[in-house]
Amino acid sequence: MTIYRIYNENGCRAGFWVQHRRWKDWCAQVQSVAGKSDGPLPGQAPFHDDAPIEFRWFDIRSGRQIADRPMPEDLHDKNFTTIAVPWWSRGRN
Repeated sequence: MTIYRIYNENGCRAGFWVQHRRWKDWCAQVQSVAGKSDGPLPGQAPFHDDAPIEFRWFDIRSGRQIADRPMPEDLHDKNFTTIAVPWWSRGRN
């Protein structure tokens, strides 16, 4: 699924956790889409005017934040999947 679709299916809210089929040892929490943490996205589905996506990157095993993961190059990529909130993230802000 695209991040845009996941955002919409999540009630138009960010904060969800994702992995990509090519990511081995890391995951990301989507912080915002189009600069918003909630609310409808601009433009039309499915690509919403290529709205920017802000991620926070983590090592999936340890929870260590990874400072400089690049944003995915293809915002239209359909190979994202949501994951459960990682155990190590509970209680973090």
